[in-house]
Amino acid sequence: MTKIFEPDANTHMLWLETPRLILREHVPGDLLPLHAMLSDPATTWYLPDMRKEDPGETGAYLRAVMRDDEASFRLRYNLMVVERATGEAAGSVGLHVIDGGERGAHYGLGYFVRRDLWNRGYATEAVGAALDYCFAGDGFRVTASCLAENLGSRRVLEKCGFVQEGLLKRHTWHDGQWKDCAVYGRLRGQ
Repeated sequence: MTKIFEPDANTHMLWLETPRLILREHVPGDLLPLHAMLSDPATTWYLPDMRKEDPGETGAYLRAVMRDDEASFRLRYNLMVVERATGEAAGSVGLHVIDGGERGAHYGLGYFVRRDLWNRGYATEAVGAALDYCFAGDGFRVTASCLAENLGSRRVLEKCGFVQEGLLKRHTWHDGQWKDCAVYGRLRGQ
């Protein structure tokens, strides 16, 4: 079960807790660990647009993320994933509003985990916490996509109750070729 702490006068930030992880808004001190993850070719293999070679690029990205966190009407939630036991950055989860209104919101989801932490269930736990947050609030639908060959990411989504809704043939340019993209969705109450 995820504990959800909304921003208030004391905390000023969204904070989610799971048994092993904390998901929280980014802070300036995240620059070095975030750059270590975003500059790692293995961690960003399936997210080449996220790859940052230069710490200055990562700093610009971090500042943009922190501006999103301060918006009075939020369309994006970018959360640093931190190991509770060590306090070290473990990855990131992003949510963005695709469509929303008084009847609820449809969110898009993205995530990554440091490569030395792969196959430990951290991505599944972090995505589960993000879903808990969406569905405890105004979320009625969350969608995510990944390259069809990315079996690890597909497994994470399926463990979190997502259902494959489609396969976009030759949809994404990656590693010098067009590749298929698997599209997943999950509805509140599934």
